[in-house]
Amino acid sequence: MKSFQIYSLAYFGISLLGKVGAFYLPGLNPPQTRGRIPPPIGAVGITHPTAGSTSTSSLHMVAQAAIASFAMPTATTILQTTLLPTCLGYYRYEYGVSYGYGTATAATAFLVLRALGSNGGAIGTAAKIHAAAVVFYGLRLNFFLLYRELFLERFRKMRETIEDRQREKEDGKGLIGRIANRTPFILGCACMYAGLAAPPLVGAKLIKMGAFPSCDVGMLLYKILVGCTWFGFTLGAIGDFTKTLVKSRKGPEHLVTGGVFRIFRHPNYTGEVIGWSSSFLASLVAVLCANGDKITVLKAIAAYVSLGFAGALGIIFVLCAAATKLEKRQSEKYGEMRKYRDWVSSSWAGPTFSEKK
Repeated sequence: MKSFQIYSLAYFGISLLGKVGAFYLPGLNPPQTRGRIPPPIGAVGITHPTAGSTSTSSLHMVAQAAIASFAMPTATTILQTTLLPTCLGYYRYEYGVSYGYGTATAATAFLVLRALGSNGGAIGTAAKIHAAAVVFYGLRLNFFLLYRELFLERFRKMRETIEDRQREKEDGKGLIGRIANRTPFILGCACMYAGLAAPPLVGAKLIKMGAFPSCDVGMLLYKILVGCTWFGFTLGAIGDFTKTLVKSRKGPEHLVTGGVFRIFRHPNYTGEVIGWSSSFLASLVAVLCANGDKITVLKAIAAYVSLGFAGALGIIFVLCAAATKLEKRQSEKYGEMRKYRDWVSSSWAGPTFSEKK
């Protein structure tokens, strides 16, 4: 019954995306709009019924048409790039939240990067840098996971432990029962991954509509937040690299407190929180500062923004929970060490949940 409910919700969500025009879906978009590119909202050179005539040059009209001419990824393509990699969770449960996570986010953001193509200028470049940050995150994560699995025995044992626990829960259910048991988890992860890749889609959609912010303040805020996205993902990468390198030299039980760990106790988790939250906020700034009629823009972009908010909220919850558990384990393991206490007093754990008393 749970699987049927999730399938129903997924279909309803896809239908909603098609009806609000976020994606093209055969049978859902109005027939008169199929195969045609709508004029950009607020685009110069567009004659409105009450405007009488235009006063802008044909050169501006051509430029706007060129911006709006690229093809956005369809809903079917988005579903494939998020759901198919996550289906690795049927093979190994942990793969759904490791390789599936990295591949789904990178592949979806790459579709945006490819769709934007040669759209240049400050607007197109900023949007492509945003999408490239998510591609970088997914690829970097996958290479790091592959390295751990191939060369670090303790991580292979950890993966097998996770898989053994899952097999115990599914013992006696048979193949169909195991698939049914994992399906809600896989669908939920795929939806969250789609949400994480949605912010770059927002920028691309606004460019296609001719509504991307052109004001100095809006563009500055957007660029700053895209920069923070890169900072967060880079911080996470440095944290993973540093911890892996130090523990490979000094042993898995060594407490890493140097490098970025002097400031951030859990730079991989903190970096991801910064990266994903900044990515969503960048898309939100782009929408709030969009050109053209705000109501029309919000109606056209609401599905993307809602999906992005849900994805950011979901991953931040997961990361905060993970950081909280790690804080507790380290306190129990190293709490008696003076080095640990000094480190805790001079570093930041990042966003965590308060412990229940």
